[in-house]
Amino acid sequence: MAATKSNGVVESYLVAYNAASFVGWGYVLVQTVLYLLDHGTDLSGLFDRIGYPLICVQTGAVLEVMHSLVGLVRSGVLTALMQVYSRLLLVWGTLYMFDYPEIRASPALVLMVFAWSITECVRYSHYTLSLLDIEVPALLYLRYTLFYVLYPAGVTGELLEMWAALPHAATIHPLLKTFFIVNMVNYPPVLYKLYTHMIRQRRKILGGAGKPANASAEKVGASPAAKKKKL
Repeated sequence: MAATKSNGVVESYLVAYNAASFVGWGYVLVQTVLYLLDHGTDLSGLFDRIGYPLICVQTGAVLEVMHSLVGLVRSGVLTALMQVYSRLLLVWGTLYMFDYPEIRASPALVLMVFAWSITECVRYSHYTLSLLDIEVPALLYLRYTLFYVLYPAGVTGELLEMWAALPHAATIHPLLKTFFIVNMVNYPPVLYKLYTHMIRQRRKILGGAGKPANASAEKVGASPAAKKKKL
């Protein structure tokens, strides 16, 4: 009885976490779209509109690393750490630290935010519904297809943002600029690892013909106990 109650608490927590993350990223996406509709190519006020909500919702993803570490979910710790680390570097080490138009009001920021927010809205909504035993085939397909475009788009935006930050980092300390360069050099192998991981996941979940091979079993955002109930 105690184990069942504990499992229920974990599942309820994960539902709340994923749903809240979906709402947060949805807010960032909607506000970005509304801003662009109102101001067009004038991006001077974009960070003021979405900057701090973006920083907050992305920082909350640190919990995903903790979820993997303590075994609340089955996703790999290294994969989660690589994704969260690179984004925290962008939101705190670049956007928050450097208040310059080439960083906070650039097309690269728009590209990065769209790639991140669309990816996360699909991912977190998929996880939330999966935890509630609700299967949406279209959402599952998007989860394992959009990354083909959104991953390269996001990485392009991230690299352009860090590139724009290099001169400003050098004025603080030469080692800070070197730190950014090292991270930029690391992007290709990290992207390759994440990209190929998603391709393997797509083949496993959707199958070779693009049809769900085992949709109900794929619940990366679910607790191990939740998966056992399906067996």
